Amino acid sequence: MIEKRLVFLFPGFEPLRAEAQVERFHRAAKRSAAVWDAEVALDAAEIRGGHAAPFAAFHASLTRPGFSTETEIVVCDWSDLIRAYAGRPVVTRLVTGLVALGDFFLTGTVFRYLRTSWRYGFFYAFPLAMVLFALVPALLVFSSLAALMPGALGVLAGLAAGGCVALALLWWVNRQLHLLTALDDWAMARDFCRGRNPLILARIECQAAEIRRLSEASDAQEIVLAAHSLGASLAILAIDRAIRDGLAVDRLHILTVGSSLLKTALHPAASDQRESVRRLVVDHRLPWTDCQGLSDPINFYKSNPATSLGITDGRTPVVVRIRFKHLVKAETYQRIKRDFFRLHRQFVLAVEQRCAYSFHMLLLGPRPLADFAKAGTVALPPLAAEAPCARHPATPLAASGGVQ
Repeated sequence: MIEKRLVFLFPGFEPLRAEAQVERFHRAAKRSAAVWDAEVALDAAEIRGGHAAPFAAFHASLTRPGFSTETEIVVCDWSDLIRAYAGRPVVTRLVTGLVALGDFFLTGTVFRYLRTSWRYGFFYAFPLAMVLFALVPALLVFSSLAALMPGALGVLAGLAAGGCVALALLWWVNRQLHLLTALDDWAMARDFCRGRNPLILARIECQAAEIRRLSEASDAQEIVLAAHSLGASLAILAIDRAIRDGLAVDRLHILTVGSSLLKTALHPAASDQRESVRRLVVDHRLPWTDCQGLSDPINFYKSNPATSLGITDGRTPVVVRIRFKHLVKAETYQRIKRDFFRLHRQFVLAVEQRCAYSFHMLLLGPRPLADFAKAGTVALPPLAAEAPCARHPATPLAASGGVQ
């Protein structure tokens, strides 16, 4: 049983400050603990590192008859980099996002997505479809007025009316479906792949140094590198750098949930990311558990962090597939199932009923992550006498079992 654990948490692509990430973790941990009839105590977070490299650290204690587990959680914040992209002029955000989508198309990366996990093609096509949704009606209005009214007057009227239609539809799409955030995501991913933003690389260096410093000072039995969504791309480079700088690997376990690592690692320019994965899997043989959701188009379902990059040697990551409808109540799932941004966040939100997967029980519970990777469920003694969702367990799959 794990009595003491250290967790480095890399959030996904969201403009939430470290304080907001901690508050959400606290709320979700309390709700999830109540589902498992466990008691959780969470201390206030200490924000340190300043603007250049913010970290939020707090202590959590999960108890129930038969166990008590203490966990130190360090949020490796990078939301200020995300907010920098969101703070640019609207036209810049539109143009750079569309240029990034063009880059991923021209380099053939989008076709690698389709071969690896065809569902991810929906997330790639989403911003393009939304822009067309705004521009096509605007072009129809322009062409109609230009045809009905003679000369330059028709052209000017068409431009004015069509522009208003385009702006109104873009405003609505962004308000309802977060179009600009999606375009920022692609723009930042392109810069990350091509090394165009030195602030990202500098942040990874700071995170690697903090991981090494705190790990070497800790007597925790297990050290977990947990990452959600695009945070996995930063996390893998950070832990690889920390190990190359001398961090011992004997207590480490990587946990990626709803990972977008392949979004960047499949780009031809991201050779450093692919090499980091190779070292972690082949040279260091780190245990790595990757959780994927069937109905989430923002993660790479039926992929593998290593074999999907052509890495077949070493210690292949274990893939655990989950179903969101088993984590929440039926009415909740009906409400969120068509909102894929909300569905994607469910990886790190509270569960509403006992089942095989719970992000917070994985990070706060008494069993080592290796047990979850092997059994495909958190519902193990002493957290549970037996798996309450035995009819719908998560499915652990190694690459040798056919995940490609």
